[in-house]
Amino acid sequence: MAGYREHSFDPNGTTSYGRPLRPFNWVQWTGVALAMISVAINVAFLASEAGWIPKAIGSPAVATGPLLVGVALINSRRVEVPDPAPELAAARRKWLIITVAICAAILGAATIIAFKGA
Repeated sequence: MAGYREHSFDPNGTTSYGRPLRPFNWVQWTGVALAMISVAINVAFLASEAGWIPKAIGSPAVATGPLLVGVALINSRRVEVPDPAPELAAARRKWLIITVAICAAILGAATIIAFKGA
């Protein structure tokens, strides 16, 4: 773990990513195919609900799995976006911690109120 002892090492440092990287590779095209299969399942469900084709699909929830896997595969390669203001990273981290603390307090209060029955 030689990199851990470097003075510039930030264990929470991550790069932000933009749109999917182009041209698509075979993994991303597989994701596109799975997304299209999901769209086809949804169209078949709507057509069966309209009475145009026999009912073969009981629920459109069947299309959720291929869609989620397809989107994950499409986004497997993304364009790296440089930080436009690295000098503001500490301030952004501080405001993020404050916002998460406020949200946690609100969620905790709402949970207590919900369990008390008020």
